[in-house]
Amino acid sequence: MKRLSFFKKITCLIVFFQVTLLFAQDVLIKNQDSWYYYDNGYLENSWIEVNEFSNWKSGKSPLGYGDEINLTELSYGSNKEKKHITKYFKKKIFIDNKYVAYEIRIQRDDGAIVYINGKELFRDNMPNSTINKTTLALSTIQEVGEYEFTQHFFDKTFFNEGENIISVSIHQAYEYSSDCIFSLELIGHTSPEVLSFVLDSKNKANKDLEYKIKELNAKFEYEKIYLQKEGIEGTNFNLKILVALISLLLILSLIGCYFIIETANKKGEKIKEKLTNLNSKNLALEKEMIILTTNLLHNKQYFKEIKADLKGIKTDEKAIIKDITKQIDYVLERDEDWDILKKHFNAVHDNFYDKLIKKHPSITETELRHCMFIKLHLQTKEIARILLIDPRSVQTGRYRIKKKMNLSESEDLRDYLLNLN
Repeated sequence: MKRLSFFKKITCLIVFFQVTLLFAQDVLIKNQDSWYYYDNGYLENSWIEVNEFSNWKSGKSPLGYGDEINLTELSYGSNKEKKHITKYFKKKIFIDNKYVAYEIRIQRDDGAIVYINGKELFRDNMPNSTINKTTLALSTIQEVGEYEFTQHFFDKTFFNEGENIISVSIHQAYEYSSDCIFSLELIGHTSPEVLSFVLDSKNKANKDLEYKIKELNAKFEYEKIYLQKEGIEGTNFNLKILVALISLLLILSLIGCYFIIETANKKGEKIKEKLTNLNSKNLALEKEMIILTTNLLHNKQYFKEIKADLKGIKTDEKAIIKDITKQIDYVLERDEDWDILKKHFNAVHDNFYDKLIKKHPSITETELRHCMFIKLHLQTKEIARILLIDPRSVQTGRYRIKKKMNLSESEDLRDYLLNLN
C-alpha cells in the first residue's frame, strides 16, 4: 500500500509539472509557419550571417521533398541520384525577452544545425567537425523518426530583445536520399520549473563534450604514438642517409681541399713572382727618381753658380749679361721638373702627396717637397742644395712641418712620413 501511495504521488507530481509547464509557455513559432528557404544549390558559409533574405522563396512547414507530410515542396537539383546535400532556411522573429528559458522542437530528415543571430545553438544528428555545404548527416532518419520532433532546451541569453534571426541548415545522409523534411517550433517558457530541463540539457551536452574530449584525447595519443614511431623510423633512415652523405662529402671535401691547396700554392708562387717583379720595377723607378733628383740638384746648383759668376764679370755688354741672368732665373724658377718628380714619387709611394695633403691641408708646396726628400732619406745639406736654401732654413722648415702636423718633440718626422697611410 505504501509503495502504491508513493507511485501515485510521483504520478501526480509529474502531471502537475506538465500542466504547469503547459500553462506557463507561449508558442512563438509553430508547425505550419512560413519560412524563407534556398534550394537552388549550395551557399558558402557566410549565408549564416545574411540578414536580408526577402528575395529567397518562402513556404509553410514542413518543407522538403519525397514525403506526404511536406506542405512545401523543395527542389533537390537536376540529378535524382546525386541530390543537393544541404537546404537552407531562415526566419525573423521579434521577442519580448520575458521568458526564463526556451524550447526548440525540430523535425529533421536527416541532420540539422540551428543558428541564432549567426551563432550556432545546437546540432542534431551531425558530426562534431567543421561544417560546410557538403557535410553529410551521421545517419538516415527512417519511419517513425521522420515524424518526431526532438526537444532542445536553452536559457534566455541566446536571444536578443527585439528582432532575432533563426537560421537552419538541413543535411542529407546520402546524395541519393529519398526524402527531406524540416519543421521547427519555438516555445518560450515563463515557469522556473523549465530550468531543470535546461540544466539537464546542459549536463547532457557537457557529458557528450567530455566523452568527445576523451575520445579525441585517445585518438590524439594514438596518433601521437604512431607519429612518434614513424618519426623514429624516419629519423633512423635519415640518419643512415645523413651519415653516408657526410662521409661522401668528407671524402670529396678532402679531395677538394687538396686541389685547392695545390692551386693556392701555385697561385701563391705566381703572386710572389709578380710581387718580386713589381718590387724590382718600383726599385728601378725609385732609383730613376733619385737620379732625376740628383740631376736636378746639380743642374740647379750649376746654374746658381753660373749666375754668381756672371755677377762678378766686368764687361760693357751688360745687356747680354742681364739677358743670360734672366734665362738662368727662368730655369731656376720653373717647376716643370718638380711636377715630373712629383708624378714619379706619387706612383712609387702610393699617392704619398695626395694622402699628405688630405691629412694636412695647410701644408705648402715647399713643405711637401721637403717631406718628399725626408722620405727619400736625403740629408739636410742635400735638401738645402736642392731647395736652394740655407741648411738652417731646412731645420726651421722641419720644425714648422712638425708643428703643422701636431707632432710632439719626441716623435720623429721621418718615421711619421714613412708610416703614413
